Formats: sequence, structure tokens, C-alpha cells
Amino acid sequence: MGSASLRRDRRAMTILIVVNLVLRFAWISFMHPVQEADFAWYYARAVELAHNQGYNWMGHPTAYWPIGWPFFLSLIYRLTGPSVWMGLAVNALLSTGIVALVYVLARMLFGDWRSATCAAAAYTLLPSQLVWNSVLGSEELFTLLLMMFFVVYLLGSNRAAPFRWLAIAGVIVGLACDVRPIPLAFPAFLFLYEWCTTNVKGTSQLATAMARAREAFVRAVWVGLFMLLAILPVTVRNRLAMHHFVLVSTNGGTNLWQGVHVNGGYWWSYNPYINPLVRVNNEVVKNKLGEHLAEQYILHHPWKTFLNGWVKIFDLYKDDVNANWYTFRLSPLFRPHLHAIDIMTTSVYWLLMVVSLIGVAYTCIKLDHTRRKAALLLTFIVYYTCFFFFFPAWDRFRYPLMPLFAVFAGPACVLLWHGCKRVIRPHA
Repeated sequence: MGSASLRRDRRAMTILIVVNLVLRFAWISFMHPVQEADFAWYYARAVELAHNQGYNWMGHPTAYWPIGWPFFLSLIYRLTGPSVWMGLAVNALLSTGIVALVYVLARMLFGDWRSATCAAAAYTLLPSQLVWNSVLGSEELFTLLLMMFFVVYLLGSNRAAPFRWLAIAGVIVGLACDVRPIPLAFPAFLFLYEWCTTNVKGTSQLATAMARAREAFVRAVWVGLFMLLAILPVTVRNRLAMHHFVLVSTNGGTNLWQGVHVNGGYWWSYNPYINPLVRVNNEVVKNKLGEHLAEQYILHHPWKTFLNGWVKIFDLYKDDVNANWYTFRLSPLFRPHLHAIDIMTTSVYWLLMVVSLIGVAYTCIKLDHTRRKAALLLTFIVYYTCFFFFFPAWDRFRYPLMPLFAVFAGPACVLLWHGCKRVIRPHA
């Protein structure tokens, strides 16, 4: 990379960071609703951790929600003292970091500062990513760690000795699992990605296939081992505090039981004859019962489970409104206009998605030099989407995918810009 190119990158990155910091801090200064639901719970647990009161719920040690986000927030509160606004400021800094990583990742994939700038700008202009800064959710930290994983993993693929980088990538995705356990099974998809894209040659076609599979297996296992190493402290804490083996959290069974029943939106019943989980208070027992009941439901209702799975995928991608519910609904000024705000944020979201899909198609068809790297992002998008075939899904859970879609929006914006110039000035 030449000095002129480096200066352009620095200038673009500086402008993007400054714009995002101004936008996000202005937003949380203006809009800081009362924290409720998960967000109030996270805040309360973070305050208790900051005061050395442990990670408890209803008087007992808990692992129902993963400890990663409240623990991280508690470290900040140890320095600053507990306050919701300070947590929102942390969110603003983390989401600005995501914008910077969108730029870095797009620059690595497409080698063009213009594509990288457009990608980061597209993410900056997505309204929901700004609105989410108003609540103390785990989305920002989880997404930042995921973006760091992709950057580090791709850096390792360009090095002669990649396993140091792969180990760091494994630790990063393990820390992401401490915040949300969704990537736990991703090493299996990582194996498929490496198997399909690794360029290893053997003495025969069979030998080549075996060599590729061996190389892919080693890389995936290496990442998986260091991922588990980063998760280990949480598992040990759960064993000591709760006297049970709990890898990260205990809400998987409950969410799976909810998920197999979902056919549009949120499902939960307080009728014990419909939902036996309401009879159980012990969260470890509830987790196991939820897993068992979900397995039985799937076995006895395979076709309904299959149909509901596609409904959940539709729910994952259909709109962009959940942030508005938690931010604008409690405001007398904005509540009457909530429906109009939902239409606006969803329209901008779909505009970004259309541009992103153009970028995906353009990358897969035209850009041979970056197709392998881009396939890593697409592999994770497929993995993450498949996860919600069985678990409850709405647009909040799509949040970690939006920076990846924005990365592909970058080259599409450049392509569309050049296309518009040719239409306007056909003889230029």
C-alpha cells in the first residue's frame, strides 16, 4: 500500500469516526429512554458485579443470560460508577468501532478505499444501528467481537504462519460466545468453508480432496480449541457457582422450546398445561426440560416445525422496527408517530439490503480475486440464519449481520455510481 493510499485511508477513517462519534453521542444525549426488559436486567446485574455482589438473579447464582455483556459493563462501572448514560456511551463507542471495522474489512476484501468508505457510510446511515445505542443491549459488544474475528481470520489467511492468527481469531469468537453463544457451532461451518475454498494439490483427485479436508479440519479445530479456551473461565464459574456443567448459559432450552412454537413473532404461555416450563424455577432443570420438550415437539410435529422454521427466517429479515419499540414507544413526543418511524427505518433497511445483494452478486460473479475471502462472510451469514430456523427470531437478532451486509454494499455503491455516470454521460 503506497503512502498516498495510506493517507486516503487515514483521512476517510478519521472522517467516518468523527461523524459517527458526533451522531451517536448527540443521539444518546437526546434520546435515552427508561431501560426495560432485558436492558434493565443487564444494567442491574452489571451494577451488582461492579459492587462485588456476584452474578445472581432472585437470590441465586445465575447463568440464564450469558455473563459476558454485564461483566464487561461492570468493568466500566468500576471505573466510572454505575449509570445508564455511561453504558449508552460505551455502546456509542462500540458501535463506532463497528463502523471502523466495516471499513477495514471492506478494504481487505475489495482493495479499494472508495468501496470501503461507501460500506462504512452505508452502515452509518442505517437508522436502526443508531437507534439501538439508546438501550443497554449486548448487540454492540457481540457484533464488534464478530467483526474483529473476521478481520483477524482473514489476516491469518494471508500469512505464511497463519496459526497464530487463527488462535487469536478463536479467542475472539470465544469471547463473543461469552456474550451470546450463537457462534458455538460455527467451527463446523468454518470447516466447510475451508474445505470448499482451500487450494491444496495432491497426486490425484482423491489425494487433493483428502488434503483439502485435512487442512480444513486442522484450521477449524484449531479455531474451535481456542474458542473453548476463551469460554472456559465462564464454564468454570458456572460449575463453581451453580454446581452444574453449564458451558455458557442456561436459556438455550427455554429459547428452543419457544422457538419451535413460533409461527410469527414471540411465543410464551403461562398456562402450565400448555407450557410446563412455568412450573420449574431451577434454571438448570428448566433448560434441560426445555431441550427435552423441544426435541419431543420436533419429533411429533416435523412438518409444522419445518414450516415454522421458514416463518422465523422471514421474521428475521422482514423489517427493522424492534429498536423503535424500545426507544420511541415510551416517548410522548414520538409515540404517536411510531408507525411512520417503523416505515421509514424499514424502508432504509430494505434499500441497504437491495444494494448489499447487488454487491454479493457482483462479488461472486466478477471479483475472482476476493471471492474466497468474501465467502467467509457469506458462510457466517448462512450459518447465523440457519440457527434461527429453530430459535425465536425478529429483527433485533439480525443486528450482528448488518455490518456484513454493509461490507457488500460498498462495491455495489461504486458500481452503481459508475453505471449512473455512463447513463448520464454516455459519450464521456
